[in-house]
Amino acid sequence: MRNFKKFRPMRARTFRSLLLVAGVFLLTAALAPKANAQNVLVYFNFEDVAPNVGTYDHAADVQGAPDFNPGGGLVTSTLTDNFVGAGTGTVAGTTVNRTFNDIDTSTLRALGLRTTPLDNGNWIQFSFNASAFSNMSLTFACNTSGNGFNLATLSYSFDGISFTTVGPQPLIQGGGFNTVTFANLPSAIDHQANVILRLTFTGGTSQGNNLQTVIDNIQLTGVPEPTTVAGGLLGVLGLCWHQRRRLIRSVRFRRT
Repeated sequence: MRNFKKFRPMRARTFRSLLLVAGVFLLTAALAPKANAQNVLVYFNFEDVAPNVGTYDHAADVQGAPDFNPGGGLVTSTLTDNFVGAGTGTVAGTTVNRTFNDIDTSTLRALGLRTTPLDNGNWIQFSFNASAFSNMSLTFACNTSGNGFNLATLSYSFDGISFTTVGPQPLIQGGGFNTVTFANLPSAIDHQANVILRLTFTGGTSQGNNLQTVIDNIQLTGVPEPTTVAGGLLGVLGLCWHQRRRLIRSVRFRRT
């Protein structure tokens, strides 16, 4: 009859600990957001400046400081333009294309643009850090009159000098606010530390007495980098398998 020697089950305890860690990773992976979920990266709602011709809210709302708006974006940004003089201003806005959790509900304000022939080809733009994001899309609410701009062309740049055209979208004239969408932006801007998106407006024919085209609730959405949960889980499972094999060899050795 074989004599079995007593031994401290240290490796067994280690194996059980690794299994516990693997279980934690599995639970975390189950509760973590899906890797392909769209997040609001940049959000301009134009709510922080009172109605006034010649000025508007240039700052994007963010989830953290200074706005603490749960409907804001993940990264900060500033909207700039090249409209001359009083070519822009704060006007009445809309709820169209607002983010779901936007807390700026006491007022509805937007960006108004003059649309004289001299303003054709002028633009608004913003820069942002896309290092951790991909699969981006741009949307905004637009209300343009019969004499307002009828086309918006999107382009991007990495240096602010050389711009690459993404494509145009028509601005529906009359009928109130509607959503303009530039879906599936080029993958060339994915994971870039400095991206500039520019909207160039054309087709305006008014004499400049009114702000004919109104822009509101600009959203840039994208997919964040996948979490490292899956990688950590695979690593722990590999350690579990390795430790199990060592434990089996140890038991067989002590039985001989």
